[in-house]
Amino acid sequence: MRKTLISLFLPACLCLLALVGCSKSSKTIVVGASSTPHALILEEAKPYIEEQGYRLDIKVFNDYVLPNYVLENGELDANYFQHEPYLNEFNAANGTHLVSVLKVHFEPMGIYSGKRHSLDGLTSADNILVPSDKSNYDRAMVLLSEHGLDNMPVTQVEAQNIPLMLSDCSLAVINGNYALSAGIVDRCLVTEDKNSDIAKKMANVIAVKNGQEDNEKTRVLINALKQENIATFIKAKFGDSVVYMV
Repeated sequence: MRKTLISLFLPACLCLLALVGCSKSSKTIVVGASSTPHALILEEAKPYIEEQGYRLDIKVFNDYVLPNYVLENGELDANYFQHEPYLNEFNAANGTHLVSVLKVHFEPMGIYSGKRHSLDGLTSADNILVPSDKSNYDRAMVLLSEHGLDNMPVTQVEAQNIPLMLSDCSLAVINGNYALSAGIVDRCLVTEDKNSDIAKKMANVIAVKNGQEDNEKTRVLINALKQENIATFIKAKFGDSVVYMV
């Protein structure tokens, strides 16, 4: 009789354990992010998220393309690496259905020194690297224009590759997160104004797939990034290189 009871009880236990395992999996929020500053900011959000009964799983990406495809395919609950103009541009070009749910921070784009260490004395022989995607290219050209450099020769390069090419150019316009990751913030000559309209427009956002804006995971993630410790961390860690916008 004991063997019979055990044989009946064991499958029931295994079934229960399987259900518990599934429950734990469903209580995980998976977010794709650039390494710096996005993933670091998300790390600061973990304690609040855990208090809400969830685990935060941060997947780090080093480009601006894959994290949107992975979010569209349902492998992520959200991503955090891009501004809204780029998100809209990506949706239009790729047929994806992603939406912004929170503007978190702004990374001032800057002009960085390559072979040249000043904006003065440039000639037509000098070259300037700029991001190749449309929204960041347009943004770079506005910044160059503000400093009288819009008539200089420019070369379009994928944004993440520009910090690796500073020795091959006179100047480069670089996104803040890539400058931080590459440790070249000290080579920045000028940046966008953190109080400008472009700061509001180009704030980095939490994006989710259309239809997931109001689900519980999204709400927990949004609330986590609104906590006071996030603002304190960003200011202490990044100074003026990252501006909290919530």
